[in-house]
Amino acid sequence: MTRAGKVVAGLAVLAAAGAAVALKLYLDHGISVRDEPTAAEAFLARRLRHFAVPRHAREAKNPVTPAPEALARARAHFADHCASCHGNDGRGQTSIGQHLYPKAPDMTLPETQSLSEGELFYIIEGRRDRCSPSL
Repeated sequence: MTRAGKVVAGLAVLAAAGAAVALKLYLDHGISVRDEPTAAEAFLARRLRHFAVPRHAREAKNPVTPAPEALARARAHFADHCASCHGNDGRGQTSIGQHLYPKAPDMTLPETQSLSEGELFYIIEGRRDRCSPSL
């Protein structure tokens, strides 16, 4: 068997194993929007999110200098537009945030804090032709 054939066969085995695990989980637990994602699901979702953000967006820097007046505007914007779901402390422990699906994430966790400024902007604002925040 050629090297390419071995690679294809290996990928087919991995895909079959993944499908078998997914089928087993489905048969054991079903599908519910109320269930917490498993560690594997959370890992996969984070990896897919990472790959969904283009490199130029991940590497974008915040053009706004963190001066006191800019930070005050940012806090006011968060309070008006984000805190109802994410909470004033960013943990998502609000009556609205806990009843969303998926739940509003705890923005204080390392998984969120390790995201670059560009990734955060891209995730919040969605796809843009250019990545630059405008508060």
